[in-house]
Amino acid sequence: MSESLLRTKIALPARHHRFIPRPRLITQLHRLIDVPATLVSAPTGFGKTMAVQEALRALATRHAAAIAWLTLDVHDNDPVQFWRYVALALHTTLPACGATLIEALTGPQPAPVRSLLAATLNEITAQTQHLVLVLDDYHLIDLHAIHDDLTFLIEYAPPNLHIVFVTRADPPLPLHRWRARGQLLEVRATDLRFDLTETTTLLNDVMRLGLSAEEIMTLLRQTEGWPAALSMAGLALRDDTAPSPTRHIAQLAQHNRFIIEYLTDEVLAQQPAEVRALLLRIAVLERFCGSLCDAVAETTGSAALLETLAQTHGFIVPLPSAPNDEPWFRFHRLFGDLLRGQARRTFPEDVDALYRRAAAWHAARGDVEQAVEYAIAGHDFAHAAQLIERSANTLVMEGRAALLERWLNLLPDAWRQTMPRAGVAVAWALILRGRYSEVAPYLDQAETTMLPDAPALRGELHAARAVLAETQGRAAEALVHARQALDLAPADHLIAQAVAHTAIAGALRISGDIDAAIVAYEQAVPLCQAARLRLPALLGRAHLGLLYLTQGRLRSAEAALKPALQSAIFIPAASPVFIAYSAILIERNQLEDAHQHLRHALDLAQQSGHTAALAQCHLHLARLRRAQGDLAGAQVALDTAATFTAQGVPAWVEPLLIAERVRLYLDQGAVTKARHALASRGTDIEAVAGAVREALPLIRARLLLHQGRSADARAFLDNIIASAEQSGRQGRVIEALILRTLACAALNDEAAARDDLQRALAMAEPEGYVRIFLDAGARLARLLHRIGSAYAGRLLEAFPSSVRARVANLTESPEPLTDRERDVLRLMARGLTYRQIASELVVSVNTVRYHIKSLYSKLQVNSRTLALARAHELHLFEED
Repeated sequence: MSESLLRTKIALPARHHRFIPRPRLITQLHRLIDVPATLVSAPTGFGKTMAVQEALRALATRHAAAIAWLTLDVHDNDPVQFWRYVALALHTTLPACGATLIEALTGPQPAPVRSLLAATLNEITAQTQHLVLVLDDYHLIDLHAIHDDLTFLIEYAPPNLHIVFVTRADPPLPLHRWRARGQLLEVRATDLRFDLTETTTLLNDVMRLGLSAEEIMTLLRQTEGWPAALSMAGLALRDDTAPSPTRHIAQLAQHNRFIIEYLTDEVLAQQPAEVRALLLRIAVLERFCGSLCDAVAETTGSAALLETLAQTHGFIVPLPSAPNDEPWFRFHRLFGDLLRGQARRTFPEDVDALYRRAAAWHAARGDVEQAVEYAIAGHDFAHAAQLIERSANTLVMEGRAALLERWLNLLPDAWRQTMPRAGVAVAWALILRGRYSEVAPYLDQAETTMLPDAPALRGELHAARAVLAETQGRAAEALVHARQALDLAPADHLIAQAVAHTAIAGALRISGDIDAAIVAYEQAVPLCQAARLRLPALLGRAHLGLLYLTQGRLRSAEAALKPALQSAIFIPAASPVFIAYSAILIERNQLEDAHQHLRHALDLAQQSGHTAALAQCHLHLARLRRAQGDLAGAQVALDTAATFTAQGVPAWVEPLLIAERVRLYLDQGAVTKARHALASRGTDIEAVAGAVREALPLIRARLLLHQGRSADARAFLDNIIASAEQSGRQGRVIEALILRTLACAALNDEAAARDDLQRALAMAEPEGYVRIFLDAGARLARLLHRIGSAYAGRLLEAFPSSVRARVANLTESPEPLTDRERDVLRLMARGLTYRQIASELVVSVNTVRYHIKSLYSKLQVNSRTLALARAHELHLFEED
């Protein structure tokens, strides 16, 4: 659980020393166990919190209900902050619930709440206990996103979940709908007002004032049963030195409209001067302890005074504290509001100084968040800026970028321009969300205001610029910035070292230096983990897995990715982890598992809105659909990927889209479309880099094979294999060897075909490759049958049954057709004329007639109809 969360906010408040039994109200609140939502709504001072506390204590005993309590404040108007506290409250109450939620909300791009709540609801459903979640002071929440997510939680709540809203005003929730459905219990001010019995108990039994029935009725009538007013009236009367309280009660009656202000003045007037001075000076504090009060009021002995006041007055409320911690307190909220108002009237020139001392005290103890809030409240922008600069990276990496941006907006423009570290931190937050177009202004401003003696920060800035250049395919520029980042990163600065090594790895990856990129990522990932940069560490593992895949090292890729799957499950920006893992599963022909991982990757990418991740998801989905024989589905996935690519993605995505589109066209027999698609980009191996070099040359070789240009394909593949072997890209070597096997077989060079296939099998077997062989079709199945090894046999078993049956009857097959004859046969099946076939294959009509005559001879037929019938009988179309 995060150390930045205050456990006092999730502790059930202690029973007040002036406890008044209220059986009628507790009975009413006991019904909350029957509904998913309870609303306890009334103005301040009506005893809402105390009433709910007592009801829950009884429920915990009667129904063994688990109670999760959260006291809210204005800083919780942040979805990440709010739900992290909810998760902490749930997990503290029921260890089986909430841990996943708080873990998923930790990081620079926390997972969207809605998907997490579904998982949390499942955790709660699995419990046998009733769980009551109390949200105290919910009126302080005004963010619609939180209201919407709570609505979802309530409307899909299992029977054992109950949420209680304690608030001064009705929240913007669908109360009418819940009321109509019988899903809402409401407790209003009318229910919370003291009756005569409760008023008598308070004033005479608890406060021992000895009032007459008439005097009690007068107070009850004038306060209208308002518990806070009755309590403060009792305090004023208790401290009254007059022999009879009757005259004082009459005065209270005359001040009915302003009774709280009047009572506060009366109470303060009865206190010693040093107590009044302390109360007014600590009025600026939300929570306080003795040492904090000493620092703010510039005095001593506050701790003992607070203990006394808490025991004798209802205006200071003890907060739950750890056994060895200094006791903490807060003001009764109404009393605190009035104290702050009086302080501003009494010494307005000192209020800023009080806030500043509070900020200094919290800063000295490492409570940066509270220190910044007090510094801004005290207009100490220099101190606030210093604190924000120091904590900016931590906030971003904890998923608190919204808080950082709020603080920056609260500062005057002049101060924002002096905070380069915060600017760089916001830039990283935008990069991790995929909002690349918004990054440059933050980096430019940070660079102009950065001091020369800040090498670590300047290194981070260069790393950010390297990432931007990387996304645009500017490999050389990315490498320059990345090396500058590494040169500037101090050896003992974990964050600077981590981001610098990550930038180097990314730049090397897109430049095509795979071995160096792998080494760089293997260095960067542990550094990111040590620096608590969770998301960069996960993305580093994703890239590492993809690089291992390019090298053909499926086992290494799995080892890099598998440990990240659980950590990444709720982090939208981590969808590449699941994309990369699905690629391994596709290669191993585990198509159903691959589909599940891809669906999860797509869900995460949709939540993050990251166009590059969305494009990648649909590209892999297209390959999966092809493998399943769903060419129409593959076409839809490719079209969707193209839509996202057009919206702006890193430069390396487009070549992958082209390669997959050409593969689909070839599977559809649309050779002309495939040729045109490939012609949209250059295919010179040495002239392209990174993903382009990996994706396009092999697809060009496939096109040559489909065009019947087996000799050209073989020569082209010779170069690809030599280049891939030199750079250690074993996966590409395997694929190229399989294609060259087909080329050699088409050229009747059986010895060379066998040698290439045996080499491919020897390299592929230890890694568990399957799909790469199946994609080559039935022609390769026949060759695998001739190899006869155990691995070849296992691969044959993975082919469709029709292909296996055809291979099993090789002796009955006619003389094999050449690749060109197969192309002609396929186009004949589409109903094309001789002239149309010639145009599609870019040959003369006479050449088409020659191929048709040859295939008629081999099939022992003399017409198109008989040729097509014989081809279907021999499953020749299925072999493709």
